[in-house]
Amino acid sequence: MSPAQQVTDYLRDIEQNQKQIREMVMESYRDIAAGKGRNCNEFFGELEKIYENS
Repeated sequence: MSPAQQVTDYLRDIEQNQKQIREMVMESYRDIAAGKGRNCNEFFGELEKIYENS
């Protein structure tokens, strides 16, 4: 794999991770607005998994 392709793949992965994180944050906001509440430990656990697996 060429260095240019590696950079492209890396940037695509970063963008995908950012989209997932934004969606998780918005999901939490929607839960708060609906009065559901979300376990913050669960939420941050999911974030940690994303960063650990990157």
